[in-house]
Amino acid sequence: MEPLLIAIIFLIVSMLLLSVVIRGAIDSSKLTKQMVELNEELRLLRKDIQNSKHIVDKRV
Repeated sequence: MEPLLIAIIFLIVSMLLLSVVIRGAIDSSKLTKQMVELNEELRLLRKDIQNSKHIVDKRV
């Protein structure tokens, strides 16, 4: 019974370590940073368009 318990604990620890490594790689990725900047730019553009409704003519 004891080897099975050790194996389960080892598996859980290794999975947690793997998830930390993968999360760190994703967080430090250039692509992730670019996506955050792009989302911020889109949010600002939507805000500008909403504030300047005369630019968009709904009759067209």
